[in-house]
Amino acid sequence: MNLHHTVVVVTGASDRIGRAIAQAFAQKGASVVVHCHTDIEHARQTVNMIREAGGDATICTADLTSIEGVDKLVHHTLQSYGRWNILINAASVFHSVSLENLTPEQFQNDHLLHQMAPFFLSRALYLHRKEAGEIGGGCVVNLTDTGIRKPVPSRPSYYSAKSSLEHQTIILGKAMAPYVRINAVAPGAVLPARKEDNEYFSRLEQQLPMKKLATVAQVVNAVLFLCENDAVTGQTIVVDGGEHLQ
Repeated sequence: MNLHHTVVVVTGASDRIGRAIAQAFAQKGASVVVHCHTDIEHARQTVNMIREAGGDATICTADLTSIEGVDKLVHHTLQSYGRWNILINAASVFHSVSLENLTPEQFQNDHLLHQMAPFFLSRALYLHRKEAGEIGGGCVVNLTDTGIRKPVPSRPSYYSAKSSLEHQTIILGKAMAPYVRINAVAPGAVLPARKEDNEYFSRLEQQLPMKKLATVAQVVNAVLFLCENDAVTGQTIVVDGGEHLQ
């Protein structure tokens, strides 16, 4: 797929990897819908960065733990551009909550954001592309997590949801063909979320087979590859410096 003149929705694009992905698509000539939930200030910064670099972007705030939020994002995209080609499901929350302390509400929110929203956003893109009648005109990339291969006990809800998202990628790969391809990228440790993570990242880097952490740019490049290569669907690319091999 040629990314020039495509319309791309990037969920969770206010900062971190989502922002980098949004900027990369804009540099390829795509129009980008920058989604956020509550971090409106940083989402506006993402949009401004894209526009200042000569790109096209718009912002949409929506709570993706509700079907109303999903519908709002879909409506905003089609109302703004009248068409839609690519969906990047990057929105995520990453809480350490043990099995003993996990509440039903926390479990539900994890699965709504990481599983329900990507499913129904993907379905909306599929229905739009099917109506357009253009075979191969759509693409979805889900951001999962290499940690689901060797999960730690502190995040059972998060890992359950991300694991389901990877299997959803396979299931929808068949269900949405031939109108939409769907793949996933599973990053390893890339960006520390807290100051305390820096020490852990340093230790981990020495343990990795490649002796080097993956970078944001490498995660972004994997996302772009999956969108540009029309022969790949139902696959997950792990970008983690070999962490999953340990």
